[in-house]
Amino acid sequence: MNIWVEYFKVPDNRKNNHAQMRENLKWDPPEPEHIMKRFCQSREDATTFANAMLQKGYYATIKTDGGWRI
Repeated sequence: MNIWVEYFKVPDNRKNNHAQMRENLKWDPPEPEHIMKRFCQSREDATTFANAMLQKGYYATIKTDGGWRI
């Protein structure tokens, strides 16, 4: 079974003022060429890497293929 993390930078182009309420961030799916992938050896490694990318301002998801186990 393969485990990988797909991550991409989330653009934050909200116009904010200290005296106004913040706008909600609108979801726009990223272009496929902006999505980066990193393959991991285990689910724990993938979780650690995804959390690090989230702290850096990226959107990260952990994905697996439909592998089978013996």
